[in-house]
Amino acid sequence: MRIRERLHDEDRILFRGAITVEYANVIFDLDRAKALETVHGYLDDIGIHYCGRDGDWGYMWTDESFISGERAAEAALSAAGS
Repeated sequence: MRIRERLHDEDRILFRGAITVEYANVIFDLDRAKALETVHGYLDDIGIHYCGRDGDWGYMWTDESFISGERAAEAALSAAGS
């Protein structure tokens, strides 16, 4: 079941926003794997669901970013008991 099928008229959107980030390219270096493990581990520990090119810290096409967002939303809904 996709996320859009789970939203109901009585549901509230807690946050909605968009920003433009100039020169927002993911940078890969020799420390990437360890840094990614640290950052994602911390976010996992505190219950923040990351997604997309910047959240997953990877190069993604638009459809891959969308799917990443769907997965993060499903995880957040699951954690919230929905």
